[in-house]
Amino acid sequence: MDREQVREALIEWETLSANKENRVIYEAKAKELRDLLSNFEGERRVGKEEARNEGIKEGILNGKQEIALKMLEDGYDIAIISGITELSEQEILQLRNHN
Repeated sequence: MDREQVREALIEWETLSANKENRVIYEAKAKELRDLLSNFEGERRVGKEEARNEGIKEGILNGKQEIALKMLEDGYDIAIISGITELSEQEILQLRNHN
């Protein structure tokens, strides 16, 4: 079920709840649907957080690469660049070869 289907089902169950015989079934199903909807919201928040964290990691890596390139331009030794930026010497050589 997707989010909209859960909402529609919840509305349908609310309509059926007008019948007292269906009330107990309705309340159990309504709780199940609300829990499911809550889970969808939680998953969305987790997804946003994961995307944000990936963006931060990518930004940090890009910054390290920019610093490494600048240091290469200024004539720094690859071992020194590696020590400062925490990039491997291989990564630094690849940067140098692509620019």
